[in-house]
Amino acid sequence: MEDFFLIELGEDEYSHQLEYEEMVIEYCIDVLDIPEEKIECVNILDNQYIELTLQNLQKEDVIEDWYVNLHKISR
Repeated sequence: MEDFFLIELGEDEYSHQLEYEEMVIEYCIDVLDIPEEKIECVNILDNQYIELTLQNLQKEDVIEDWYVNLHKISR
C-alpha cells in the first residue's frame, strides 16, 4: 500500500498561498479530504508540488474516496 505521494498544485488561489507546513496540512485536510491522523509529514517543493507521506494506513483505507482520489491526482 502506497504511503508517499507527489501532488501537483492546482491553479486555484488557495494552492498558491501555501507557505508553511501548517497551511499545507490544512490544504490536505480541507481540500483533499485526507484525515489528519493519516498525515505523517508534508513538504512543499518549488511552490508547485506537495510531498505527502501518510501513516497508519489500514487495508480499509485503500477503498476510501480520499485515498482513491489521492492516487488519481498524484504523480
